[in-house]
Amino acid sequence: MAYELPITTVSGVLGKQASLPCDIRPLERDDAVYMVLWFKEEDNEPLYNFDIRGRQVAQARLFSSEKYFGKRAFFRATSHPAQLLVDDLRLADEGVYRCRVDFRNSPTRNVKINFTVVVPPDRPVIYDSRRQVKTNIVEPYSEGSDIQLICEVKGGRPRPNVTWYLDNTVIDESYEVRSDGTTVNHLSYPNIGRQHLDARLMCVASNTNLTPPNNKVVVLDVNLKPVAVHVLFKERHVSAGKRYDIECKSSGSRPEAVISWWKSGKLLKRMNKNFSETGNQSLSVLSFTPVVEDDGKYLTCRAENPLIQDSGIEDKLRLSVHYTPIVTLKMGSSLNPDDIKEGDDIYFDCHIQSNPKPYKLAWYHNGNELHHNVTAGIILSDHSLALQGVSRNMAGEYTCIATNTEGRGASKGEPLRVHYAPVCGTDREELLGALKHETLQLKCEVDASPPAESFHWTFNSSGEQTELPAKLHSSETGLSRLNYTPTSDLDYGTISCWGRNAIGVQKTPCVFQVVAAGRPFALQNCTISNQSSDSLHIECIEGFDGGLPQMFLLELVEVPALRLHPPVQFFLDNLEPGTSYRIILFAANAKGRSEPVIVDDITFKGVAKYTGEYLPTIRRPRIWCF
Repeated sequence: MAYELPITTVSGVLGKQASLPCDIRPLERDDAVYMVLWFKEEDNEPLYNFDIRGRQVAQARLFSSEKYFGKRAFFRATSHPAQLLVDDLRLADEGVYRCRVDFRNSPTRNVKINFTVVVPPDRPVIYDSRRQVKTNIVEPYSEGSDIQLICEVKGGRPRPNVTWYLDNTVIDESYEVRSDGTTVNHLSYPNIGRQHLDARLMCVASNTNLTPPNNKVVVLDVNLKPVAVHVLFKERHVSAGKRYDIECKSSGSRPEAVISWWKSGKLLKRMNKNFSETGNQSLSVLSFTPVVEDDGKYLTCRAENPLIQDSGIEDKLRLSVHYTPIVTLKMGSSLNPDDIKEGDDIYFDCHIQSNPKPYKLAWYHNGNELHHNVTAGIILSDHSLALQGVSRNMAGEYTCIATNTEGRGASKGEPLRVHYAPVCGTDREELLGALKHETLQLKCEVDASPPAESFHWTFNSSGEQTELPAKLHSSETGLSRLNYTPTSDLDYGTISCWGRNAIGVQKTPCVFQVVAAGRPFALQNCTISNQSSDSLHIECIEGFDGGLPQMFLLELVEVPALRLHPPVQFFLDNLEPGTSYRIILFAANAKGRSEPVIVDDITFKGVAKYTGEYLPTIRRPRIWCF
């Protein structure tokens, strides 16, 4: 049975240096090596000789066959074990080699070496899912997304292991060899996060430990969501109509967050300015002018990375808007504003929208403030005004005014119309004088709400009252006219007029006293007293007044110029000294003047007049009434 030589397995890398070991140490101390011969299994001719017979190791005779290694081989006898070093390995160098060692005394030793030439793989190539080659930096992944990469390695003998590393940690060792000899590892890494920013993904291809593995490194670029957003505003409340700058800060987003402002779900456009800050921080300043309707609403600052879907985070500011009270005034809901009559009880409600609450509420009637007065029927309570037993003088415009720290807010005027039956427009009887067959025009004007619709007239003489025919009078809105002609003494007396509207008939009529009348008699016994240099006092006794109220007139005529002065009364002063006057006195009533009373040649004595040139002083008589 043939003896099987022990076999040592050795590998080398294509193009690199390899060492084929052979133990040449003798077993006995007094023995020595004579020769070392290397053979390739299929060839009986030695391919390398190391002959030291009769020589020192340094002077050994060497032979390397050009058929195999030639100058690429060198035998190192001093190492343990000794080695045949082969440079620039070729695939043809692969095979089974035999090392034969001849000793001086010991038997020949043979050692087999199974030598394999390893072919390194090509450098890995990394693709994304779209088969685009990735260089050193991978295009950004969004936080929360999955990495999908492919590492392909061509060549290699034996076929390489293709492994993915995240920094120094193995994350995927699965690979496959395609029919074209390409080794492929599909990487699917889920849920990329903030911790993966700038992390190194490395695809390593290795089929031997003799050389460093081939690898390809890419650096992860990660789009990050914002992690914080804060509205920065110290004011507890804002005032309507005043402009404020409100800040909002966001941090953690990469690239920097886009900040937007919202109010009640609506985007506020072109009202803010955004700024970039260090450390993935963003700042936005909103220029905001609140209005009344913003009170209680939320102002929202939203920070989001536009490259990452659903990455927005928000911070909210609840708006407390202070504003001048908004006041509306309404008559009580149970009342009909068009059906308020004298004596009715009414009330007004003052509705106030205010922040802060008003500290004062005032009521006004036609601009005059009202005060609580139960006796007068004015009752103020909370936000209501009650008026008991309204009268016509309570009609007009009512206003309520609320005051808070922001200012005063007034309601629009709310009119109060009080309906009442007609009343006479004058509070006294009218005296009318007429001659027989003289036609008088009587005007009956009444105050009413709504205006009087119809009138009737009566005549009363000696306690007997009769209705005047409708054909004698005409009616207009709020007034009636009567043409009345007395023809006998019995036609003088009292004429009364009543108006009617939707509320009722006038209670107290308008009264006209028709009397027989003529011109008054002349004044009697006119005497002058208290005459001075420029004044005098005239007293007269009045005559019969003609049946009508009379007045008294005086005309002053300068003699000889005969200038007519306007009618005056009875005390005159500031008259021109040295000038003669005529005084004419009248009594007058509605029917005309009396006969005149004439006082002639009244001269006021004064100092002698200067006869030289002078500028005259204009004196105007003054007339006084007693």
